[in-house]
Amino acid sequence: MDKNRGARSVLAALAAAIPGLAILHLVVDNDSLLVEAAEVSILLVFAGVSTFVSYRVSGERLDAARASRIAGVSLGSGLVVGVLSAVYVLARFAANEPITEAWFVLSIGWSLGSSAGGVVGYYVERVRAERAEQAQLSGRLTVLQRVLRHNIRNEVSVIRGITSSGVESTDDPALASDLRTVIDHVNRVHRLSEKAQTLTDLWNVDGTVETDLAAVVREEVGRFGDTHPEVDLEATIPDRAVVVAHPAVSVAVREALDNAVTHNDDDISISVSVVNDGAQTTVELVDDGTSVPREEIEAIEALHESPLRHVTGLGLWVMYWVMDLSGGSLDIENRDACGVRVRMRFRSVGRDAETA
Repeated sequence: MDKNRGARSVLAALAAAIPGLAILHLVVDNDSLLVEAAEVSILLVFAGVSTFVSYRVSGERLDAARASRIAGVSLGSGLVVGVLSAVYVLARFAANEPITEAWFVLSIGWSLGSSAGGVVGYYVERVRAERAEQAQLSGRLTVLQRVLRHNIRNEVSVIRGITSSGVESTDDPALASDLRTVIDHVNRVHRLSEKAQTLTDLWNVDGTVETDLAAVVREEVGRFGDTHPEVDLEATIPDRAVVVAHPAVSVAVREALDNAVTHNDDDISISVSVVNDGAQTTVELVDDGTSVPREEIEAIEALHESPLRHVTGLGLWVMYWVMDLSGGSLDIENRDACGVRVRMRFRSVGRDAETA
């Protein structure tokens, strides 16, 4: 008999033993029907709990080690509580205050310990199994993501190099235009791969920190201005605005700025502001470019993509997850005239928050 079957047999035996005690109680005791019914009901409750544990362990086909630990916890806790019950009974006898139904007290103690230990052991092992499965899945996804990213980077470099050479060597304007289109799409694939890595990095970092959001936004606005000097950029940023945020909060601000020019020409205007109203600090970015398709906004709001409702890139998802991990909120709305308004709200800390 293997260990798994042995552990299941132990749990089944424990579940059957408690109703046996209840039947023995009915046969041996001479209490009134109401009293006996109450006492038997207590034992049957414990029997139901033990039966539940035995059924779940058998149905879920837990491995031998986990099933054995559940059986061990159930037996051990039954023994401990049973011994404590015996000590209590002996103490009453020593004090000349004997209990009329000592054996029933012992039965209750052992049944309580055994059933409670089984339940605790089962759920502890279930949590352990789920965590092990999640860790295994996370490891597999990490390996897959790294392999894909490495291969995509290499393949993109080869395609980009060959296509660029073709653009320089051809005398056919139509062919050169087509090749440039290929390069644009290859670059887009590369950006998607990099943003997928950014999402993975975000999910691998837990917790929040206190961050000077004003300094973060100021730095990102400066970086954006250097790389896009032709964009009309206006910023209103206070000297300091401390918030609770994910360590990668700068990524969300960067994505919001980059997203404005990715889907528009450089001939747009962008305004950035950081406003602290006490309890919250809001980063608002407004541009006068094209609108975000409604189905993309709905996909972010619903946290679900479908063939009819999906986001064309990963930039919006990066912004969403940074805000979610920061304990804040993200609002994206199309302006009535033209353009998009993005609001990222964070919890303020410090004296400004205290006065809210």
